[in-house]
Amino acid sequence: MPTKSLTMREDSDVIIVDVNTDLGSYEAAELRRGLQELIGQEAEKIVVNLNGVQHINSTAVGALVGVAKRLRQKSGDLKVFGTADHIKRTFDMIGASRVLELYESETSALAGFK
Repeated sequence: MPTKSLTMREDSDVIIVDVNTDLGSYEAAELRRGLQELIGQEAEKIVVNLNGVQHINSTAVGALVGVAKRLRQKSGDLKVFGTADHIKRTFDMIGASRVLELYESETSALAGFK
């Protein structure tokens, strides 16, 4: 799954996906494919780092929500951190913050699995 705009690393049993690009429609599809690939490889705990994102559209937010729901069906989960204030507002406006757990830091997102 690693690409120029998505990189992956592990912390114990959690996979951290660093997003290094703004998330428009094309990038949202790439993000969705990458996260679904991780699920196909039996990943159950995923953290998405949005520190490198200045813009996110509703398609990308929907991709994150869909993957979180799929993981929860498999007793896993998806956490998100590094959202700038204007990106948090997008999550709130769409209603995604009711579904996704947003954290301030990687440490707090990882602790959310404990």
